[in-house]
Amino acid sequence: MLTLGSLNLFAQEEEPITEEDLKKYAVTMDSIDAMKDNIKTVMGDMIKSNENITTKRYNEVTKAINDEEKLKEIEATEEEIAFVNSIITTRDEMTAEIKSTLSTMVKEYIGSVKLYNRIKKELKSDEELKSQYDEILAEVQAEGGDEEVEESKGN
Repeated sequence: MLTLGSLNLFAQEEEPITEEDLKKYAVTMDSIDAMKDNIKTVMGDMIKSNENITTKRYNEVTKAINDEEKLKEIEATEEEIAFVNSIITTRDEMTAEIKSTLSTMVKEYIGSVKLYNRIKKELKSDEELKSQYDEILAEVQAEGGDEEVEESKGN
């Protein structure tokens, strides 16, 4: 009887992922995606606003940035190298902010890293859950768009 009782403990399943769990996950992922998009925007603006380097040249220097020989080969100037490094620093700082925000949201908003990881994992293997999540995410994104419209009307 003791053996059957201990087997029963292992057979218990985890609580099902609720719609509220999915909504919190969707809000978190939408926020993180917005922050990622902001990095692209900031970097693009920095590149466009620099009159001394074209986007094509920026890309060329970026590909060579960690290789002294290639930098010499493409005749990268100190100013170009400093500019590319400043963009990399900005990107890295913003990426660190995303990681911090994700960590905080997972712990304080979703409730636990375990639940976050479980949702992430199950979304990859459970088509029904993924479909439900996609609907919730679309609603979250629409609500976010509505809030931005309302904020811009107030200004």
